[in-house]
Amino acid sequence: MFKSEIEKYKDYPEGSGGKMMYDKYFMTTKDFFSKYYFEADLKDWDRWMNNTINKAWNKNHRAEFLQSWGERMKYFDFLEMERFYKEENLSKFDEDVKKFVSFLAGDGFFYKNKITLESWITSKNFTNPIKNHEQDIRISQALSLKGGMNYIRIQLANLHWWRQ
Repeated sequence: MFKSEIEKYKDYPEGSGGKMMYDKYFMTTKDFFSKYYFEADLKDWDRWMNNTINKAWNKNHRAEFLQSWGERMKYFDFLEMERFYKEENLSKFDEDVKKFVSFLAGDGFFYKNKITLESWITSKNFTNPIKNHEQDIRISQALSLKGGMNYIRIQLANLHWWRQ
């Protein structure tokens, strides 16, 4: 999109997609993240955590978790999820994000995408590592921004991985 096309969104209402597009182009990354992700709507994230991730981590709810996902989780590896959580360097993430990322490992995300945690964190396309498309920001960059952890949460809840 050209600058002249984006400028038409300048006076769009706050909260609209047009205003967000305008701000993304004209604001600094730091200011944009602070505005749009510091107090982000995390309903999708909360639904993922409550309906899927927390059940996978709670040994008393694992059967329910597996049943709700059916064939998709036939080969889910709880031991890999737990190993990943304990052994990989997840210290940069909040606790809920650590559990989500470890859940991805249990689901085979890193193995099937042939990527390490460190490579994924610095990847130009962490939402779909096998594609060459570049995202605006990497996880490693988002971690240092106000609102960056919420940005990561939103991206994780909407990974291409879930649509395969």
